[in-house]
Amino acid sequence: MIIKILMIFFVIFLLALAYILWSHSNKKFLIYSPDENLTLKNVMRFTSVLLILVAILGIVIAFIGNKEANFITLLLGSLIAAGFSIYLANIR
Repeated sequence: MIIKILMIFFVIFLLALAYILWSHSNKKFLIYSPDENLTLKNVMRFTSVLLILVAILGIVIAFIGNKEANFITLLLGSLIAAGFSIYLANIR
């Protein structure tokens, strides 16, 4: 039961991150301006969509799948967030 609760918190975190990325794709994000960098804007929106899809998958797995299947949500969400972070660190 505790794993389901923790996975719901992780899904909420993914949805919050997706919302922040999508809502800041039209205004200043950290030190970057997505309006001036079209690639950054597209990457932010693409990452948002991927995080929402992983969150939906995570909700389905949390209620239908077994405990081990939750690893899929954790792995995908973490890899997507890490990929965006690496992209953001390499912007010049």
